[in-house]
Amino acid sequence: MVDWLSPAIILPEDHAVIGALAVAVAYALAPGRLGDLTREHPRVPRGAVAAFALVVLFKELLWDPANEVDQPFLSAGVTDLSWYFVGMGAMLGALWARFRRL
Repeated sequence: MVDWLSPAIILPEDHAVIGALAVAVAYALAPGRLGDLTREHPRVPRGAVAAFALVVLFKELLWDPANEVDQPFLSAGVTDLSWYFVGMGAMLGALWARFRRL
């Protein structure tokens, strides 16, 4: 029987959802409308997504190996980091499919 609440299943989903939500929030709170060609400051959401990716990178590569008991090695952080990027990529793909621009 599969334990659907095990950390091996829940944690990758959590990381992917957090990455997707970071992208969605960056684009939802950006000035102007996403599909508008004359939108002011079109680089704001891109910068917010890049800043989130940088923070997550430093968190997984520096903070987690030093502070999490069950993740003392870098390989666990790289796995978590890849799930963040999967979520971010999925949301960027969905936004691009809807608006044909980012």
